[in-house]
Amino acid sequence: MRRFFNVLLRLILLLVVVVALLTTVLAYRGSWFRNVQPAFAGDCKSLPLPGSAEDIQPDRERGIVYLSVMDRQSLVGEGDVQGTVLQVDLSRATLNTEPALANQPDHFRPHGLSLYIDNQGQRYLFAINHPVHRGSEPERVELFRQNESGTFEHIDTFTDPEFLSPNDLVAVGPRQFYIANDKSGDGFAAIGQLFGIGASPLTYFDNGKTRTVLNDIASGSGINVSADGNTLYVAETMAQRIRVLKREPVTGNVSDVRRIPIRPSPDNIDITPDGSLWIGAHPNTLKLIRHFIAGQPAPSQVLRVRLEGNSVEQENIFLDDGKILSASSVGVSFGKLLLIGSITQPALLICTSDNIQAD
Repeated sequence: MRRFFNVLLRLILLLVVVVALLTTVLAYRGSWFRNVQPAFAGDCKSLPLPGSAEDIQPDRERGIVYLSVMDRQSLVGEGDVQGTVLQVDLSRATLNTEPALANQPDHFRPHGLSLYIDNQGQRYLFAINHPVHRGSEPERVELFRQNESGTFEHIDTFTDPEFLSPNDLVAVGPRQFYIANDKSGDGFAAIGQLFGIGASPLTYFDNGKTRTVLNDIASGSGINVSADGNTLYVAETMAQRIRVLKREPVTGNVSDVRRIPIRPSPDNIDITPDGSLWIGAHPNTLKLIRHFIAGQPAPSQVLRVRLEGNSVEQENIFLDDGKILSASSVGVSFGKLLLIGSITQPALLICTSDNIQAD
């Protein structure tokens, strides 16, 4: 009997140590004890939306941004929540939203967006479309083509079992794109991601054929591609870093270049014409969890990352404790404007500052 209790005691002590270790890692990775002090050198105003703009895709040539809009807070009840894509013409004196789609699928829960412009100027808009029952129903990517009126017509739907848990995507052709998955489907792998050990796949779709080109992403929440198409940038949320990958345009294969640590947990990535990365981020994931559960304010952050050779310059552009905007997921700069979207808040934050100019 004494031997049994000794074994039991050791197991309990081991469990306590494991729980303490996991809690410590979570606290460090998620910056649980970070005290966020608001900082932004400019003015901001809020444009109300019928849902949150989790992702924002700019068309800088035409001065238009496209918003992935849905009432994501209502998804908690698993109701028949539907979304859409809206657009904002930034050249107008008064900024308002307008429908961007001429038509859309009967079921449409958009997440990540990507705009592809071919050599003739034809524009294609890609959108991740989540099912009602994620994990048991297929994930989809919807393809839209812009018509002469400027709106986008739905022309195709792509689905594949390797679209495991898509969070964001980037198009590199009219029927080619990469998907950043935020989960691997393996519960044990999720624990490894807490330590920065990636297990989520990076998926490449090429005209009907899908394959995994990398399988060690630590929860991919954002992805974008350089102007020349040769470099991919992936936001690894659980590892608090940006993964830089060399891309082979012909084969679609990728290889590691570098991993850039950043302090907040990164989400979507925008790339300005000067090559800077603008990253919507979460500076305190504990408060983000509380926001999802109880509606408490969650801090928001937008970073600008400049890469010059081997050097990395990180600059905090926008930081808020959640009173202006909670749960920021994306930041897009255009001239002196900074547009910030949220996972949950039904508004687009429009900020103006001389410090934003990057185009």
